[in-house]
Amino acid sequence: MSAKKFNPIQSIHEVATAMNSTQDPDGLLELILDRCIQICAVESGSLMLIDEKQSVLDAVTSRGMNQQLLRETKLKIGQGITGMAASTGKAKLVNDVSKDPDYIQVKEEIKSELVAPMIVEDDIIGVISLDSNRLNAFTPEMLEIVSVLANQAGQIFKNLQTIRSLEQRTKIQATLIEISKVVSSTLDQNEVFDSIMVTMEKSLRLEKGSIVLFNKEEALLRIVAASGLSPEEIEKGTYQPGEGITGKVYESGEPIIIESVASHPDFLNRVGYLSHFKHDPNNVSLLCAPILSEQTTLGVVNAFIVQNKHTDLKSFLDFLQVVASIISQSIKIQNLVEEAKKEISRENIQLKRELKNKYKFGSLIGKAASMEKMFEKIQLVADSRASVLITGESGTGKEMIANAIHYNSSRSENPFIKINCAAIPENLLESELFGHKKGSFTGAVTDKKGKFELADTGTIFLDEIGEMDLNLQSKLLRVLQEREIEAIGSTKAKKVDVRIIAATNAELEQLVAEKKFRADLFYRLNVVKINTPPLRDRVEDIPLLMNHFLEKYTKDNNKSIKGISREASRLLLKYRWPGNVRELENVIERAVVLAQDEILSEEDFSDILSNMEELPENTVEISHSNQVESVSGSEPLDLGSGRLTSGQLDGLDGRAMEIVVSEVESRLIQYAMKKFRYTKTRVAKFLGINRNTLDKKIKELNIEY
Repeated sequence: MSAKKFNPIQSIHEVATAMNSTQDPDGLLELILDRCIQICAVESGSLMLIDEKQSVLDAVTSRGMNQQLLRETKLKIGQGITGMAASTGKAKLVNDVSKDPDYIQVKEEIKSELVAPMIVEDDIIGVISLDSNRLNAFTPEMLEIVSVLANQAGQIFKNLQTIRSLEQRTKIQATLIEISKVVSSTLDQNEVFDSIMVTMEKSLRLEKGSIVLFNKEEALLRIVAASGLSPEEIEKGTYQPGEGITGKVYESGEPIIIESVASHPDFLNRVGYLSHFKHDPNNVSLLCAPILSEQTTLGVVNAFIVQNKHTDLKSFLDFLQVVASIISQSIKIQNLVEEAKKEISRENIQLKRELKNKYKFGSLIGKAASMEKMFEKIQLVADSRASVLITGESGTGKEMIANAIHYNSSRSENPFIKINCAAIPENLLESELFGHKKGSFTGAVTDKKGKFELADTGTIFLDEIGEMDLNLQSKLLRVLQEREIEAIGSTKAKKVDVRIIAATNAELEQLVAEKKFRADLFYRLNVVKINTPPLRDRVEDIPLLMNHFLEKYTKDNNKSIKGISREASRLLLKYRWPGNVRELENVIERAVVLAQDEILSEEDFSDILSNMEELPENTVEISHSNQVESVSGSEPLDLGSGRLTSGQLDGLDGRAMEIVVSEVESRLIQYAMKKFRYTKTRVAKFLGINRNTLDKKIKELNIEY
């Protein structure tokens, strides 16, 4: 045949250049075969690699050959001209195949053949075979050039093997990272096992696999997670230790590679794996790795792989052993979690006992007549299931009263759930109270239980109930009436047994009159009403509370404070405490933390000193006891009532305007702050002053919020 003349040196240079720059090794092998055919001006040829497992030559690429015939004709190593070259590593040129006894006829029209081995670092990895329909088609120079190109092809193939091995290892590494993420994202062991199998199948295209753990109760190995198996097939996956390949790996604690499970005598095929590989069951390998924990074998993880000529089973087994180690760590973590849960349960029981003691009626501080009446009412109502409405100013201890009711009731061992209705935006409060179903609104990525469901069999405390939206009030009313809840996005109601305690510092009766609070809900909540008196109405309790908080925060802060001076006590007794018990507690804590002496003095309470009004002489008598002040006598001035006696006014000589105006300003600012939810810009607008003036007034009047 006539053909374009190719410069052999140029072809070798072209291939060498391509070897250094190509991103397509497979294409480069085809380029070499094409150049060999073009240089020798022949009709056909093939590039074949040695399959060491089967001792045959396997065609990688060919030209002018019948592909089906090529696949079916597997030349053995040492058989025919091509097989001999693969065996001996010697190139051969035959210009008349009919005269060569080693020639095996593949096509009738072939008259000449040239074979050059592919040799890399003294290893024969394959051959390039060229065929011609002409006699005397090849020359010794052609044989020399093709031999050079064949060795170049061998180096390329070696590089290709390295690249594919690196790609496989990279995939394995990426898969291990994904599995590690799964393990760290959940403590649900079954979820971990299932996710590991899914990740292995998706990332590495492993055909089938399973995690098998030893069940101590049954004394059996049982499949706990699998890839590509039906529930019925998984149920069949039980093995005695030592039984089948899985049982033997469990018993020996050693990993294993089974090249072909179909022909292995120990493969039981108990779950019907081979039915999934009908196309080529003999080409399916099984990898098994034991799941080890210190000196114990916990189970086995296995994977089935359909082999191809590039599969590196050893790398896959190494990967599987790392997965087995991750599974072992997951099981260990789960065991630790279970132990921790038991410990937490024990601590929870102890904590509930401590809470019960903390909120005994005797632990509530107060000897004023109003407090005694309140304690009596708490004791009467605690063990009922009646709804309770706790009212009173901020800081008077409404939440503490709710605690006392719950922990002295028959529900004390059951959940006590608290929620502040004013602290959660209206559009989220319904979800917080009643829960939601996945997908019911934007951001609902999972099902969520609401506070009512969490409080089932126990008590729920709804603080700041007066801030609840009217629409939500109707849903709360249904809970009170029907004793059932319905999550957002659900069509199914769920029965709950929950006692409701509500609290508010608002005048609910006024809100009802203004149509801002449902009357029917108010009557449902107001079965028993408990009012917490403000601190200014129970001045005789201030020394008790001072002593209590002083002792508490001295101990908490590891201080050695022994008491409060007479002058400081007089100061605290005079103060009106608009923030009630909470404010008193904060003031004592702050003084204890910052104190440098053993006795707290007036200087330690300088933050409230500027807000004080002077009382008439002899209004309060102070007696000194154990360096901590106590009080007896008449109540201080009540400017909030708007009624002052002549004697009281005389006692304000020189500061009457300042004290009365400051008190009015303080109360007005506090009212506005509460009304507009502490949005200072809105408060300033309501009061008719600018924002800077408001900030200055808050600081001057020492208003806490």
